[in-house]
Amino acid sequence: MSINSSGENGVGSETAENGATIVAESIAIIIIDILICLGNLVIVIVLYKKSYLLSLSNKFVFSLTLSNLLLSMLVLPFVVVSSILREWIFGVVWCNFSALLYMLISSASMLTLGIIAIDRYYAVLYPMVYPMKITGNRAVLAIAYVWLHSLIGCLPPLFGWSSLEFDNFKWMCVAAWHKEAGYTAFWQIWCALLPFIIMMICYGFIFRVARIKARKIHCGTVIIVQEAPQKNGRKNSSTSTSSSGSRRNGFSSIVYSANQCKAFITILVVIGAFVLTWGPYMIVISTEALWGKNSVSPIVETLATWLSFTSAICHPLIYGLWNKTVRKELLSMCFGNKYRDPFHQQHRTSRMFSISNRITGRSCRLHYVSFDHCENIF
Repeated sequence: MSINSSGENGVGSETAENGATIVAESIAIIIIDILICLGNLVIVIVLYKKSYLLSLSNKFVFSLTLSNLLLSMLVLPFVVVSSILREWIFGVVWCNFSALLYMLISSASMLTLGIIAIDRYYAVLYPMVYPMKITGNRAVLAIAYVWLHSLIGCLPPLFGWSSLEFDNFKWMCVAAWHKEAGYTAFWQIWCALLPFIIMMICYGFIFRVARIKARKIHCGTVIIVQEAPQKNGRKNSSTSTSSSGSRRNGFSSIVYSANQCKAFITILVVIGAFVLTWGPYMIVISTEALWGKNSVSPIVETLATWLSFTSAICHPLIYGLWNKTVRKELLSMCFGNKYRDPFHQQHRTSRMFSISNRITGRSCRLHYVSFDHCENIF
């Protein structure tokens, strides 16, 4: 699509406005591409270099960041060129392949979020059977299934159900959402709505369990305070213990509130990032499918599409740098061992970092510890 202004009046101002739009859009998409590439590359390198971090749970994170990295290297560079030139110059074959690759990677990323939610659901609700339920072979099969599931959702346009084309507002090749409302609905349900429902259900149960376990810690402290005076049988000793227990009770209440808050914030960030980055794009393609191509403003279409790209920026932040162990290992790689936690040495962390081992560990089993005490669930 070339940039031509119609009309004799205001040609200069329109040209200047179009030029400014091109520059702004080009800078924005370049920054998005760089951030996606750097953020996911960092997490991939950390997980690859520190092999003890590559627990079963983090294999899903590794797959997620690797797919985002492929998006930044194989898809977005062509979006950058197209946004600058205002046309597709790479041919029909590569247009079809690029569209298929974009849909495949995006679908796999969203479905992997659902798999991560299921993994953490089992880790929190069924810690004793987690090592038997989530094994290395099953993790590999789950990742393979995610890509096969995504491929099934992306292949229909190649066989006549909808089509693939260059969209001159998204500045990329993608499925023609406005041509087949049936396929648009199918792709949304198959690749986007399904993982969203899974995330809502799994994280809802996780938050509920976090609250119950935190309350057990709170109630357990009260029981200890009440039983201690009975064993001692001395008034002075009882008064001292009750006072100490009162302080413990107050501290436990603070921990209880902090655990709930952390669990709520973590789940809110995970769900909120998914909704904010993919929600507008789903609304846009649904509107196109129902009311036609020109029913959506070009600016809104462009912004919604590029906002969906930013989900690949959020993933390494939420599932990588949010994790204290990964963050400390990254700092130690960049600035030396002074940032390494002495309690997270390599020969110990391989056992402690695994979600299954940490949750089924002695302290977590005996004390019903929630999010703060069994970290790296997120």
